Amino acid sequence: MNILIISSFFPPHKGGIETAAYNTAIKLVEFGHNIVVLTGTWANANYKCKRIKNVLVYRLKTFFPPEIKFLPQSSSFGIMPSAIIRINQIIKKHKIQLIHIIGRFYPISILAAIQNLLFFKIPMVISIQARLDPGIMRALEHIFDRIVTRFLYNHMSKIICVSKSLKKRLENFNINKNKLVTIPNGVDTLLFSNHHSSSQLDKYISQKADCKKIFFAGRLSIQKGVKYLLKAIPIVVNDYENVHFFILGNGSLEYKLKKLADDLNINSYVTFLDMIPLDKMPDYYSSTDIFCLPSIHEGFPLTIAEALSSGLIIVASATEGIPEAITEYENGFLAEPGDFRILAQKLILALNLDKEKISNIRKNNMLLATLEYSWDSIIKKTECIYKNLCF
Repeated sequence: MNILIISSFFPPHKGGIETAAYNTAIKLVEFGHNIVVLTGTWANANYKCKRIKNVLVYRLKTFFPPEIKFLPQSSSFGIMPSAIIRINQIIKKHKIQLIHIIGRFYPISILAAIQNLLFFKIPMVISIQARLDPGIMRALEHIFDRIVTRFLYNHMSKIICVSKSLKKRLENFNINKNKLVTIPNGVDTLLFSNHHSSSQLDKYISQKADCKKIFFAGRLSIQKGVKYLLKAIPIVVNDYENVHFFILGNGSLEYKLKKLADDLNINSYVTFLDMIPLDKMPDYYSSTDIFCLPSIHEGFPLTIAEALSSGLIIVASATEGIPEAITEYENGFLAEPGDFRILAQKLILALNLDKEKISNIRKNNMLLATLEYSWDSIIKKTECIYKNLCF
């Protein structure tokens, strides 16, 4: 099948949507499909067309608006003027039989949906990853959903939601239930589960013997709730002193979060690390004991799947898709979003688990990742959707 994947973000740019788009494309090629990707340009990816692992990637010149202080992520909504012509050319040149949009409706996705609705009328699928940050931007997104998204979604052939809670949200917008299906984000289980214990993070805490390590990875934005993790640290170290926290990521709140760590006088317990390529992440996961994701809201974050595949104990917010993967006291712990005191309590519980319980969690989480969240499993489900639409 000839499939066009449209994603505003694609590697080498880092993030959940990029990772999902990349792995979907690569796996579909392995399954025998012809895949073309249409995406934008970034500072380190300005080529117009390039083949990556048998995936043909077109990049259109992208113009990004300036970041508006009271509108988080506003600079991410890049405009691609040439898409008006190029979408048409690419669909015809490669005899595209199906379009798969990954990520919510960015400008290029809206343009593709409208052109397809008016001219091509071929099956179109969209995978929805998550919602925007709380505040004004999310309020604007809600209005946009009510006016534009509902109309376009109802003209999609199928809508893939990464969590049951996200599917429920769209049902409340009166989206045709028959169009909605839940398929979570996936993980390269071979990449993450084949790594044995690493010492990658030990160099930062060489002075601390037998120190437990708690790890966060993600964008440093309001959504990820890192400030609540930082606020929980004084409570945690008062009960369990031999612990160190690693915050891996970059983003708009980086300076404020480092200042908060300074204000809380916890710098001796925290190390901030810059974001790294995905293929380096297994060394970091396998070097830690506990993964913590204190998000305010999520769809189904890739980092949860990665942590499961690495066999880690997980302490995360009980928001949207996360409780679908984490069962309290069985393979991790859940805290109410924004409640740093409860988060601290759950981290303390995780730190005090005995070796037998840790071993059981490790085995169960790795098995869960293989059965439910491997990319092979995810793409097989996605491929079934394609075939039902095209044959």
